Amino acid sequence: MTTDKFGGGKLPGKTLYAGRRRAMTRSSGFKVHKDTTGGEFRRHLEKRILIKSGEAVSVTFSIAGHAKGDLIGYGVWFWHTPGVTYSLKGGYEKRTLTQYGDSSWDKAGSMWVAHDASPVEVTLTFALSDMDTGAVSLYAPMCGRVQHKHLDNARPELMRNMYQFSPEALFISEDAAGEVTIEAPEDAEGGENPLILKSCNRCGRYLPINVPLERDQLSFSNHCVADHRRPCRHATFGRLRNVDDAREILQLDYGYQLECRFCKKFEVNAAHNPQRTSAQMKEDGARRRAFELLLAELYGGTPQLRYRHDKGTELADDVWKRFGGACFNCGTKLQTAREMHLDHTRPLALLWPLDETATALCGSCNSEKRDRAPADFYTPAKLAMLAEITGIPLDDLAKSHPNNEALGFLLSRLDWFFGEFLLREEMTKERDGKVAGELVVKALQKVFARSKQHKGTDLQAEYDRRRVQKL
Repeated sequence: MTTDKFGGGKLPGKTLYAGRRRAMTRSSGFKVHKDTTGGEFRRHLEKRILIKSGEAVSVTFSIAGHAKGDLIGYGVWFWHTPGVTYSLKGGYEKRTLTQYGDSSWDKAGSMWVAHDASPVEVTLTFALSDMDTGAVSLYAPMCGRVQHKHLDNARPELMRNMYQFSPEALFISEDAAGEVTIEAPEDAEGGENPLILKSCNRCGRYLPINVPLERDQLSFSNHCVADHRRPCRHATFGRLRNVDDAREILQLDYGYQLECRFCKKFEVNAAHNPQRTSAQMKEDGARRRAFELLLAELYGGTPQLRYRHDKGTELADDVWKRFGGACFNCGTKLQTAREMHLDHTRPLALLWPLDETATALCGSCNSEKRDRAPADFYTPAKLAMLAEITGIPLDDLAKSHPNNEALGFLLSRLDWFFGEFLLREEMTKERDGKVAGELVVKALQKVFARSKQHKGTDLQAEYDRRRVQKL
């Protein structure tokens, strides 16, 4: 726990204005793996497949023998040299296909519930664009019927975005496996390509990560993303030990979670979230509504109403059209604007309003993004596309910074904020010994802590000072 009052983590002195921290209400019920800590890695070499101009390499995933209602999927991790392009055809329309570039490994795959017993064929093709020669490396191509205890009786809401967890969530036994066929030019082997595999402290598997470009995430999410928290100094998160040579240590910048994305989803998040108390959920909702109300006051009305007044059209309809009636993240078609989830692009948690820079997302992607900044969710290639569509400068999207304009407005109206806004009925309500307005002050202090321009602001101290004066 950080002791830096403006560090953006847990804030000290919380009990002075919000009471004692609530007792722990839940535990995941799962244990870590006996053989790994999540802080180990292995080096792996994978063969390179050479491609010449006019040639191609194809990976065909053939899935058969399943029944209606079975969970099926395919996936592979891959690397390529500059000038190599790739495309994916067949299978479920929602799928993973990263585009990190030749300095990192990518991944492709999907997972879905079979509509019937018909065989499925998916082909990933690599070809050269403007180069005479190139190379591709493939790691662990797989397909077939997916079976895992966490997936068998999973809540429906947890299954909606499972396509985003391929190939790391493809638990396929030999008897349920499909067939993978790789077609490549003869005599195409051309050396080896390195890959780093990191351990998961839950399932014990070693899965691919990208180093040094750690933000090009594959099987694990990053640990320390905010600028002020880097480099990651947390043991096992930011330092990896070579399991085959204990003398070799990898010092990471962002670091990685101890659990793979699959285990993080099912053994941590999914296990914890249903056990959240109603008070905790109400707190989150109250803070969100308070931020929306505060922004409406600071900007003189909601962005949607201002947009309708200025443009004569509806904000949601225009955003839906701007993104081609599809989810920006996964490409799922959104038949109408009503099917779209209007995302803030830059999060409300950092005081960014929902305005014409909003992003069209499907429900699954919007739930996964939550209150993360664009740079913490999208790939660099996606960020560039988002900048072009929304008009937000790429430099701004690449930073996880708060809305300094809104913070400036707030600082210019502190008397109103403390004397009127925090005295409204909804701000003075108390639940479990916690007053809504006090939680809003704490949330706003975290926003100030992430602002270079206003980092020295101590909103909590000002709140305490004014409260003492009234006693």
